[in-house]
Amino acid sequence: MADFHRPMRIELEYRRALNALMQSWLKMVPAGSDLEAIFSYLGNGGGERVIQASERLARGMVTATAVQNAVSWRDAARKSTQGARIYDLLKREMDGPVGAQMRELVKTHAALIRTVPQDVAQDIASQIATRQMRGERAETIAKDIRRRIPEITKSRVAMLARTEVSSTATSISEARAAHLSLPCYEWLSSEDRRVRPSHRLMDHVIVFWSDPPAPEALAGIRSKLGHYQAGKVPNCRCDANVIVDLGQITFPAKVYHDGKIERMGRAKFLNLYQ
Repeated sequence: MADFHRPMRIELEYRRALNALMQSWLKMVPAGSDLEAIFSYLGNGGGERVIQASERLARGMVTATAVQNAVSWRDAARKSTQGARIYDLLKREMDGPVGAQMRELVKTHAALIRTVPQDVAQDIASQIATRQMRGERAETIAKDIRRRIPEITKSRVAMLARTEVSSTATSISEARAAHLSLPCYEWLSSEDRRVRPSHRLMDHVIVFWSDPPAPEALAGIRSKLGHYQAGKVPNCRCDANVIVDLGQITFPAKVYHDGKIERMGRAKFLNLYQ
């Protein structure tokens, strides 16, 4: 079976690059700024400095993720009867739907990078409101907020890097699978203590791209996340392991279908697969 695990190295590199950009920008916050000046600076979204760098960083992340993902597809090709079709896709994909998806991902992630300053501003606004209600002086709050902005920004960047690299890997796999008419994948969790209960429930469940599950609802957990693919929600570390060959599946298999997870035999599965 090919390994479609999310690219940890790319996530770490992306996080470092985002942190470097944000921290260099934050150094430009004028010393001694009051709360109004701090919010004005954050509300500017980083200005031209962040705008120009965001597309470069997003393009680098998407490209690196696509290259790493292609390694998994080549591995799958060597082990599958789909080998010739997969190799042909990888040679021609930039001129087709996969290339279009990658270009759209660059735009999406560049826009997300530019939201970090505003997200930081929202976090700070909540903290300021709480402290003002306790009667703290504005000068004291402003001094402490200036000190804490880098820490808050790093936390936002860590979540952004983790979520967007994982989401990108799934999106590229989905685009490649669609081009090859491969309808499903195996949801794989990280299988450690940090896995949320709803995603532990989805571990090793076969999912059709056309019918993403609502894991929290399946686990009886109230949530606004709704239906989504593996790796496509904040802080999700799950992978979408594409089913390239039916030989990957041991029947009866756990399959998400018609709003539930069921143990499914080969005959019923093939009716859905075709």
